[in-house]
Amino acid sequence: MKLLDASAIFNLFINGKFNVILSSATIPLAKSEIGNVIWKNYKVRNRISKKEAKDAGMVLSDLIDSMEQINQVPVSTLTIELEKNLTLYDSSYLTSAMNAGYHLVTDDIGLEKTAGVLAHTEKSHEIYQSYPGA
Repeated sequence: MKLLDASAIFNLFINGKFNVILSSATIPLAKSEIGNVIWKNYKVRNRISKKEAKDAGMVLSDLIDSMEQINQVPVSTLTIELEKNLTLYDSSYLTSAMNAGYHLVTDDIGLEKTAGVLAHTEKSHEIYQSYPGA
């Protein structure tokens, strides 16, 4: 099973890989963090328009609600956060994937580098072929 972080969810969404998103898991924080990803892709990267950002926010909120939700273990999350110098969000994705025995799918280069020594990681574009109809 795959646990997707917000960067992977957004990139899969932009590429129309809804079935991959819906057949994967995430954490409850993803719903909040996806707003940051949308903002960054609109305001910083100029990848999407303001209207696309608003539309994406509504659809992604519903998609995330439809995904399996893995709750992080606060003590494990804080430990990884402090030891590996990760943000709360990043350590939450990593510890949740580790505790659930899932592969972490992230397009965040820093998280992938740090997480890769602790858990199996993949990028969103690497998992397209493993899903029927992807």
